[in-house]
Amino acid sequence: MEQIAPGTRLSRLLLWCEAQGASDLHLRTGRPHRIRVHGQLRTVPESEFPALDTLALNSWLLDCFSQEMVARVISQREHDASFYHGEVRYRANFSKQRGSQSCSFRLVPQHRLKLEDLQLPDSLLDLLGEPRGLVLVTGPTGQGKSTTLRAMLQQINEQAAQRIVTVEDPIEYVFTDAESHFEQREVGIDTASFADGIRNAMRQDPNVIFVGEIRDRDSIWAAMQAAETGHLVMTTLHADSVAQALGRIREFYPADEKDNISALLARNLNAIICQRLIPNVEGTRTPCLELLRRDAGVQEAIRENDLHLLTGIIESANHVGMHSFDQYLQELLAAGIVSEEVARTYSVNRQRLDLALRGILMSQPILEPDPNR
Repeated sequence: MEQIAPGTRLSRLLLWCEAQGASDLHLRTGRPHRIRVHGQLRTVPESEFPALDTLALNSWLLDCFSQEMVARVISQREHDASFYHGEVRYRANFSKQRGSQSCSFRLVPQHRLKLEDLQLPDSLLDLLGEPRGLVLVTGPTGQGKSTTLRAMLQQINEQAAQRIVTVEDPIEYVFTDAESHFEQREVGIDTASFADGIRNAMRQDPNVIFVGEIRDRDSIWAAMQAAETGHLVMTTLHADSVAQALGRIREFYPADEKDNISALLARNLNAIICQRLIPNVEGTRTPCLELLRRDAGVQEAIRENDLHLLTGIIESANHVGMHSFDQYLQELLAAGIVSEEVARTYSVNRQRLDLALRGILMSQPILEPDPNR
C-alpha cells in the first residue's frame, strides 16, 4: 500500500485539507486546487498552495509514490489507486484532461461508524438480520452510499459471528475483525473482476458478500446467483430512485432475458435504499432515504415490470418500514433537522410537500423526532 511521507508537498496540502474538513481534493495542471467540504466545492487559496504546471505536479507525485505507480499514472489515461497519509486512507483517481494530468483524492474515514453515527434510521437494522437476499444502496456519486454500507457491515461485525467477504475496486474501508471475520479482495490485485470475485466468494464459506459496485451484466448476474444460493449480498448502484435502479438492472440485458432478470429480482431482492445527502440546519449534511422492502406487492410489481406502481406501494407501507424520499424529508423537517427552504428545494414532489405542510396530507410517522440526530 502506498504511503505519503510526512513533510512532502502533497502531505502538507493534505494536512491543510483535513483541517478544513474536506472530503475531496482535486488537482489539475495550471489551475487552482479545489476541495469539497460538506458537499460544497471551494477553491484552495493560491497564497497557500499555488497552482502547478505539468513538471511540478509530476514532481509532487514522484516525491510521494513509487516509481512503478507514477509510471502507470503518467502513461495511462486513467488509473485508480489508494494510499495512506498517516493514519488516513485515501481513494485516488488519476486521469487526463485536455492532454494534461488531473488527480482526484477522496478521504475514506476509517473510524468504526455505525448506523446511529451517520444519522441513519433504525429501519435499516432489520435488513441486517436477513440470512440471504440482495440489498442495494443507490444514489448519485458522493452521496454516501459506500459509507452507509460500511456502517451496516460494521453493525454486523460488532453484533454477529459472520464471515464477510468483500470485493472492491479499490479497497476503501479496512475492517478490523470483531465478532465477524473479514476477507477483503481488490479487483485487479486479488481477483480479475467483480464477477470473478463474487463467484469465488461463494466457495469461501461466506455469510455476507459485499460488492463495491455492480457495473455490468456479469457482476449483476453473479450477485443475484449468490443471493439465490443463500448468501446476504450487499452492493451499490448509481440510480436516483427505486424504479430507476430496477430499470437500470434490466437495461443490462437483451429483451429476451429481461423477464428472467425481473423474476430473479422479485425472488431475491430484500431492499433498495436510495440515499441523498442534504444540507441540515447545523451547516453539515444529513442522509435522506427512500426505502423499499420486499413484500407480495413489491414482488409482483417487479416480476411484471410494473415499476411505476412502486412509489405508491412505498408511500402506503410505512407500517412495514418502507418510506419515500419525500416522506422521510417531511420527518426531518418536523424534527427540526432541515429547514423548510431545504425541504422544498430537495423534494421530489413539491406539490405533495405543500399539501403535507398545510396538513391536508397525513402519513404515519417514520422517525421519532430526535434532537441528537
